[in-house]
Amino acid sequence: MPHPHSATSATATLSTIISFRSSSPSEHCRPLPRPAQAKKQSLQWHLQPPPWRFVVVAALASLTQLSASGCSAADRDALLSIRAALSEEERQLGVFSTWAAGTDCCAGWYGVACDPTTGRVADLSLRGEADDAVMAPAGRPASGVMSGYVSDAVCRLDRLSTLVLADWKRISGPIPACVATSLPYLRVLELPGNRLTGAVPPLGGGQSRLAVLNLAGNQLSGGIPASLTSLTELKHLDLAGNRLSGRVPPDLGRLRMLSRALLARNRLSGPIPASVASLPRLADLDLSENQLTGAIPEGLGAGPGNSGVLTTLYLGGNRLSGGVPASLLRSGGLGMLNLSRNALGGGVPDAFTPRSYFMLLDLSRNRLTGGVPRSLASAAYVGHLDLSHNRLCGTIPAGPPFDRLGAESFVGNSCLCGGPLGKCT
Repeated sequence: MPHPHSATSATATLSTIISFRSSSPSEHCRPLPRPAQAKKQSLQWHLQPPPWRFVVVAALASLTQLSASGCSAADRDALLSIRAALSEEERQLGVFSTWAAGTDCCAGWYGVACDPTTGRVADLSLRGEADDAVMAPAGRPASGVMSGYVSDAVCRLDRLSTLVLADWKRISGPIPACVATSLPYLRVLELPGNRLTGAVPPLGGGQSRLAVLNLAGNQLSGGIPASLTSLTELKHLDLAGNRLSGRVPPDLGRLRMLSRALLARNRLSGPIPASVASLPRLADLDLSENQLTGAIPEGLGAGPGNSGVLTTLYLGGNRLSGGVPASLLRSGGLGMLNLSRNALGGGVPDAFTPRSYFMLLDLSRNRLTGGVPRSLASAAYVGHLDLSHNRLCGTIPAGPPFDRLGAESFVGNSCLCGGPLGKCT
């Protein structure tokens, strides 16, 4: 960072250069050129400027750069207002020890980063669980506790790109409503692991650049704002572990950039939107532990050549009915599938292929009937398999992967036998 008096020094240097240029003896003693000669020398001066002119230009550029460095007084005041609304309950962490009123917030304030060209605060990132020199001076991951609330002064940082106040455990109150309207450059909003209450702000129109929205692990209530589906750049959505109710927005499929949608452990109801199956980049979908009803959308997890990008699908702990889509079992990309604790019926589709590779396959505690599909033996890999507590019947096939599975994978079925359950009578 430049010295605090660098701007003054640069100004003095520029004044000296200009003074030297205007008072040079050789310039005063030189006879005045004739008009034609003067015109020729003027043209030469522009085409081949003397060396001192480059120094003046460099000094002016240095002054411009210095004037842009250092955070603005307005941004510094906003940060101090944010600090005033928060209280460290473990003073030894010293998160705000570098936040001194008379210093440059762009030079050494913990968790603050500025745009080097404008001097405006661009990033504010404070995590309660971290591994760095401030939070963990002994080199061990630290866990801090902070109470207070999120001040609406964050909205005065109108050039903010990243806002992270994560895992402080006791920060409470609502998310300032102005976050939805006053931060047009925001790309990352992470406030998980606190005790925030109230509604999710109607993010959308003012945050067209938002790529990460993580509000997990709070006490937020109300519905998922319909405006959320206008966040066309959104890639990561995590609202898990709140008290959200109502329906999953039916047009969630508009979020064509979405790769993770984590809405587990809420009170969401209604069907899983069919539009979710059309998301081209969706890799992780977690809607478990809600009150969702209806059928699993057909085509979910299917892609060109049955190898879509969906790798994890958690729908357990809902009230889903209908059957298990065959597309999920024949998928070449899906490796973690949990449909347990629903009301799914019908048979388990005999749709496994050599491309099927499941580290986890949990269909337990449903109403599935029929037998254990023999095509499971053709799957490339099946790690943890749980078909327990259904209404399956018949003989468990022999050979891999069945010969290495325990009885817990099959118990609680009406008339299933063979394999680890013992001989059929």
